[in-house]
Amino acid sequence: MKYEVVRIGNMDETPVWLDMPLARTVNTRREKTVLINTTGHEKSRFTVVLSCLADATKLKPMVIIVKRKTMPKEKFPAGVVVHWMDEESLKIWIQKVWKARPGAFSERKVY
Repeated sequence: MKYEVVRIGNMDETPVWLDMPLARTVNTRREKTVLINTTGHEKSRFTVVLSCLADATKLKPMVIIVKRKTMPKEKFPAGVVVHWMDEESLKIWIQKVWKARPGAFSERKVY
């Protein structure tokens, strides 16, 4: 069976930490104490879902908010799908990213 390249896709997700302090510092030699500045969000993270088609078309990125009680105040770039982490995340990705890809409107429903 042959598939059109607009029907072949790859999707992967990766965690992104809000504060990622480095393991190394630049400091005076033989110092006994080295202070590392952090924001206190070393464990706070979100997940980014990136997808593309077999013809190298990039699909909309999706940001999944993890373990937060409120939505971040910063504005996300236009075209980025933002959703809370829950059991609906994959359904939201299919509706807002996969079905919005080029060529998706011409697909026939398969029953």
